[in-house]
Amino acid sequence: MQSTETSAWQGEWERGQVRRRPRTVHQRAARHLCSSCGRISPKKLPHCPTCRSVCYCDRECQRAHYYKGHKEDCEEFLSPPLDVTFVTEPIEGEKYARDPIFAQHHQDGFGCWVSIKTSPHCELQLLANPTRANKDAHPRLPGDPGVTLDDLDNCNAHASNLLTLQVLVQNRRKDKKTGLVIGSQSRVVSFGKSTEDVLKGKTTVDGVTTFRLDEQLFASVPVAYDPFDKEPRLLVKNVDGIELKEDTRPPPAVKNAEKGILALRPGQYAILQMQYRVGDGGSIRKDWTALRLVQTLTLPVIVPWEEDRSLTAIEADFARDHAKSGATPLGMRVMFDQDAVQEFFKDGIKGGDEAHIRSHYGEKGVKKYDRETEEAKRKSLDIVKEFRRRGGTLEEALVFQLGAGMTDEALLTLLHWEED
Repeated sequence: MQSTETSAWQGEWERGQVRRRPRTVHQRAARHLCSSCGRISPKKLPHCPTCRSVCYCDRECQRAHYYKGHKEDCEEFLSPPLDVTFVTEPIEGEKYARDPIFAQHHQDGFGCWVSIKTSPHCELQLLANPTRANKDAHPRLPGDPGVTLDDLDNCNAHASNLLTLQVLVQNRRKDKKTGLVIGSQSRVVSFGKSTEDVLKGKTTVDGVTTFRLDEQLFASVPVAYDPFDKEPRLLVKNVDGIELKEDTRPPPAVKNAEKGILALRPGQYAILQMQYRVGDGGSIRKDWTALRLVQTLTLPVIVPWEEDRSLTAIEADFARDHAKSGATPLGMRVMFDQDAVQEFFKDGIKGGDEAHIRSHYGEKGVKKYDRETEEAKRKSLDIVKEFRRRGGTLEEALVFQLGAGMTDEALLTLLHWEED
């Protein structure tokens, strides 16, 4: 039974005339819908304080839902918290979720869900782009302060090779203890059969190591290091539903934003965006080809965190252990669901970019992609002209653009990498 009271957002939702961003409407609808009785409230409802994935009208509904099965769902980390930036189910009539879950695990009262930061053409990211990029950001070019052609070549900066993952981690411990997350020491690990492919794109700055297990060789790929910014390529995107922009003051849970070090109390969660050099800019340049090569994400989580040592020392210990020859990656191990990867990208795998864009973004998305492709070609010429203006020869410009793997798709990634 629904309340007779309606609000502006509810009327728009029912009529299908929603004017707000779909993610925002989804969150508003979810936070106004009781998970127990199904009643819609004109006011935002309180959520389960442990998981934040369900909402209730009152304590009676909360108690009834708890004994109907939410107790087990909550303890088993069935669903991530409701968040406008981590929408794991299709909304607004879409066929696919905006943030599909490709890996999920929980251990010692901490849950972890792994999705992807992708683009319409599913091209892997470039080191030449700043980590926190938007429509006003510019790719690094030879002649920029502290940037030479050799610098860019040595780290293959203009090749599509960075896999960008979004990782939501949440503390649901019952003992009320805080846990410490060390994002900078995360790794993705290859299959034994894919180790050679992962190593193909190895650069002078990516820090990839190998280890043996059961007579098989595996590659351990750390969070990519940015030699220009001199820090890991990661962002703390969100803490407890609050998006952290470039000028946002980090909340107390963020102990070190540059290294993704978080202290989460029970019920708290955070979303990290982290990049890993899995691709090679050639045959491995798409999100799905990179994801096929990795079996596990590891993320160090210390629970409980006793605050008896400095964060610098703790992070340094993990870095030192990971740097040892043959060392296995440390932390919570979250296995990728290759069937889920295949299902999400199947249209692109079978039919190419246009098929993927049509199934995920519709006809409007295809037309927009066509426009951006033409714009990317135009800007490609502008980049070459700028390169030559700075003293590069035409031959060097062509080597820079094409030899580094800057196809039309790579240029789109280079020029149209924007925040949601």
